Amino acid sequence: MKTKILLLTVLFTCLGVFTSYGQMGTETAEKQGVISRFVYNEKVAFKLDYFGELGMHPGLSLGTDYTLTKKNWVTLHWDTELGGFWHRWNNSSLFLKSSIGARFPIQSFFVDLNVGAGYMHSFPAGTIYQKSSDGGLEKATNWGTAHFMPNSSFLIGWDGTRKRNLPITLHLGVEAYLQSSFNHIFLPHAAAKVGLTYKFKK
Repeated sequence: MKTKILLLTVLFTCLGVFTSYGQMGTETAEKQGVISRFVYNEKVAFKLDYFGELGMHPGLSLGTDYTLTKKNWVTLHWDTELGGFWHRWNNSSLFLKSSIGARFPIQSFFVDLNVGAGYMHSFPAGTIYQKSSDGGLEKATNWGTAHFMPNSSFLIGWDGTRKRNLPITLHLGVEAYLQSSFNHIFLPHAAAKVGLTYKFKK
C-alpha cells in the first residue's frame, strides 16, 4: 500500500512539474510572439542617429519610427527616441523624446518635418558643492537636473524603399530644442542629426 501511495505521489509530482513547465513555455512563446510581431511589423522601423550640437557635443540616439498613415504624397509617422550626449567640461545629458512627423517624398528622396517634446536629465561635469550646516562648503551628490525638452527638426534624406525595395532610409538635418529651467529661462539648442532607419519587414 505504501509503495502504491509513493508511486502515485511521484506521478502527481511529475505531472505537476511538466504542467508548470508547459505553462512557462507557453508564456515565453507568447512573449516572444509579441516581440516578434512588433519587430517584423511592416509599419515599424528602427532608428540610429548621431545627435550632436555643432559637432562638438557628440551623442547618439536609438529609437523607433512608426508609420501612422502613408499616402503617395505624404507619410505621417510617430517617432520615439532614447539617447544622450556629452559636452566636455560642462555636462552629460540623457533624454527620452517623442515626435510626430510628416515626410514628403520627392522621387527617391524626401523632406521630413517633425515636432515633439521630451524629458532631458543633465549631470554637471566636475564636483558639486553645497552650503554645510556650519556655513562652509561641502561636496554634494550629483543627482543631475530635470528639464522639459520641446523640439522640432528638419531632415532631408534618401528612401531605399521607394525605388530599390531596400529596407533602409538615410537622413541628415538639424534639430532645434529648448532646455527648460536653465537659469530661469528656456535655453535654445541646435543639434545635427545624421542617421538611418531599418525596417525588418518591407
